[in-house]
Amino acid sequence: MPDREQLFDRLFHSEYGRMYKAAYILLGDGEEAKDAVQDVFAHLWDSGIALNEGSVRAFLLTCVRNRCLNIIAQRQAHRDATARLSLSGTLCEPDSWQRLSDEEQTEMIQRYVDERLSPQTGRVIRMHYDNEQSYKEISKHLGISLSAVNKHIVQGLKKLRQQFNKKEA
Repeated sequence: MPDREQLFDRLFHSEYGRMYKAAYILLGDGEEAKDAVQDVFAHLWDSGIALNEGSVRAFLLTCVRNRCLNIIAQRQAHRDATARLSLSGTLCEPDSWQRLSDEEQTEMIQRYVDERLSPQTGRVIRMHYDNEQSYKEISKHLGISLSAVNKHIVQGLKKLRQQFNKKEA
C-alpha cells in the first residue's frame, strides 16, 4: 500500500486536469480555477482525510465543485454588499468613500457606468477610458458622429461627477 504522500502525488497528477476543467467551467477564470483545485488538495492534506482510491475521482470533483460554489457565493456577497452601499446612499458620507480601496471605488464607478448610464453612453465611456480609443475610433466603430461621441462623454462624465465628486469632499 502506497504511503499518503505518494497517493496524493499520484492523485494530483491524475485528477488535476479534470478538476481544473470543472473549476474553470464553474468560475470562468483560469487563475481562480487553479486556486480552487490547490485549495481542495491543501485542505485534504491538512485535514488528514483518508482517501479511498476506488471512489476518489467523484469525491475530488465534488470537493472542487463545492469550493467553486463557495467562491461564487463570496463573489455574489461582495457584489451585493457593494450594491447595498451604492444604493443606500451610505457612500454619500465623505468618510465612507475614503475608506474604500481604489479597487472598490473603481468597481463602484464601473457598476454605475454599466447600470445607471444609458447603454450607448456607457459604451462610449468604456471605449474611451477603458480601451483608450480616440473619439474618431469610437465614431467609426459605432457609426455615430464625432459630436455624438463628445456628447456622450460629456454627459457621462457629468453624471459620474455628480454621483462621485460629493464623496471626495
